[in-house]
Amino acid sequence: ALPSHITFAPGGGYVAYLKASSDDRQRLDLWHFDLASGTSRRWLNARDLVSDSVLLSDAEKSERERKRLFSTGFTSFEFNPNGRELLIPAAGTGYLFDVATETLKPFTRADNRQTDFHFSPLGNYISYVRANDLYYFDLEAQLIANGIADFIAQEEMHRFDGHWWSEDEASLAYTRVDESTVEVSRRYEIDADAFNVIEQRYPYAGAVNAAVDLMIYAMREGSHSRVDYRHHADDYLARVTWSGANLAVQVQSRNQQDLYLDFHVPSQNSRRTIVHESSETWINLHDNFRAIDGDRFVWTSDREGTTHLYLYADGEPTRLTSGPGRVSEVLHVDARRVVFSGWRDSPTEQHLFSVSLDGGDTHRLSTESGWHQVTVEKNGGYAIDRMSSLTNMGSVEVLGLESGESITLAVNELTDAHPYFPFNDRHVTPIIGSLSADDGQDLYYRLTRPHDINGRHPLIVHVYGGPGVQRVKNEWAPLLLQLFAAHGFGVLELDNRGSANRSRAFEAPIYQRLGNAEVRDQLVGAEFAQSLDWVDEERIGVFGHSYGGYMTLMCLTQAPATFKAGVAVAPVSEWGLYDTHYTERYLGTPEDNREGYQASSVLPYLDALKGKLLIMHGMADDNVLFTHSTKLFKALQSQRIPFEMMTYPGSKHALQEEDVSIHRFNLILDFFRRNLAP
Repeated sequence: ALPSHITFAPGGGYVAYLKASSDDRQRLDLWHFDLASGTSRRWLNARDLVSDSVLLSDAEKSERERKRLFSTGFTSFEFNPNGRELLIPAAGTGYLFDVATETLKPFTRADNRQTDFHFSPLGNYISYVRANDLYYFDLEAQLIANGIADFIAQEEMHRFDGHWWSEDEASLAYTRVDESTVEVSRRYEIDADAFNVIEQRYPYAGAVNAAVDLMIYAMREGSHSRVDYRHHADDYLARVTWSGANLAVQVQSRNQQDLYLDFHVPSQNSRRTIVHESSETWINLHDNFRAIDGDRFVWTSDREGTTHLYLYADGEPTRLTSGPGRVSEVLHVDARRVVFSGWRDSPTEQHLFSVSLDGGDTHRLSTESGWHQVTVEKNGGYAIDRMSSLTNMGSVEVLGLESGESITLAVNELTDAHPYFPFNDRHVTPIIGSLSADDGQDLYYRLTRPHDINGRHPLIVHVYGGPGVQRVKNEWAPLLLQLFAAHGFGVLELDNRGSANRSRAFEAPIYQRLGNAEVRDQLVGAEFAQSLDWVDEERIGVFGHSYGGYMTLMCLTQAPATFKAGVAVAPVSEWGLYDTHYTERYLGTPEDNREGYQASSVLPYLDALKGKLLIMHGMADDNVLFTHSTKLFKALQSQRIPFEMMTYPGSKHALQEEDVSIHRFNLILDFFRRNLAP
């Protein structure tokens, strides 16, 4: 039989048609014919989608009889007027076929049978009939989500909520996210036995973000209203919470140099700006707004250099903490005091503190040296303190904040039944110290020596180096350090400028250019290590994941005489390929800072690479897209630079599957043993 249903694609270029299958003349498959080349190929095999045994309803049988449709498989299709999609009915289900990615997805319910599918004239809707009722499907509405935090909010602003109840349950605030404003990009996910093209509305640096509206639903009236929260058209909705009758909204400008705390009174449709923070670099978001009563609340700000605690009353701030140190997280507020975590003497330790709302001295409530992660009960009477240190595997205690009593809940005690006991005799306790950056600021490091020191040993610089993260802490250190130490390697970790939990001045050097000040600081650490009598200065490697992978590449290319081998895991290679909120915070937009983007990219420096390189990446990474590494592969190959690579099918950014973790850490160990051997 000749092809049937031959249809020109909107805009021309090719035609689509139905054609009988070679193994069943009654079953019709979907085919594509390219007018320029004169070639044809099968687009969709109906057998993959429609079972020959599907039972038709009496109405469908009558309809097919009237239309004289006696074939199986696909019996019709229709182009969207925009030419990007085909509408394909099959076995009572409506499917959309993306002609660019050649992917198919259903848009109707699987537990019902639908008929009479049609595109609207402009291609924005699909109409169809189910059980004698007429329905329509809004193609744009599928890009709108209500009450769920959008990608940027979750990934970069760490706002995971998309709806908030008022205290009296009379109102429900929620977000309405429209992703249709974000351009579609196609991400390739490669698994062991499948290849998928994922359409993702990924907001690349400099591009348009999703449109986020803030709505309020009045429970009694059943009505919806929009909150006008923006100060500028492209502002971010950063934080939302209720404070009595006020809806407290934090709004961040697109360049992240302005942060507003506004009080909205929905019943009056009014807005008051209570706090306005500004910076010449950027403002860090936090979750430390805590209402007390009326318009009184506490707030943290680094407007004076480091993050301190402020009490606001009648719109006027009073600073509650002073001296060196930093407030990290407000844990509890009542009419008398604020309980918070942070540091005072050294950023390598975190402790629990309290301060009176009337001012006065700050009191430290945790006693043992180390890193304390604390949760305070709602009434402020008790706290759960989970702590560890370099010499303490960890414990959990219940603290009476009023009585001062302490009850031990759990202790990670090293008995002969403990899984780490067989390895404890080879455990190496790291040491913490500090060095000076070229501007005089303190750089803290954590150094793990090899277990058996015999002559000079290779050293691995384990780096992250990116903003928002702190590595050097007085806590039970990751056992990865022990893996390297047990095999004769020393490990140096150093928090360079730009990393977290310090001050504005410590973060600012990375503004407008990444991978410069950070590398200079890592070189300070490497030079210190080279002065140690057990370190072989000719056998220094570098290893990192994500921003640490980026840092590995920058260290290898900008300091090839120091770093002789490196492992870059899921590295960023070009910042224009990363998302808006994170990238623009430090670099601005590509349009406004083209030189900064170019200087911060790995690719221009590859010709300086001399050391050995291993690149690892998950092939389904939806954070640092696999594209970063494929561009890197191609650039290295074009310059005839040898390198090693390991890709993990189906794995995303964290690479945390047990088999993947064991494989990659063994491979990293093998790489350094081969390339940093005596």
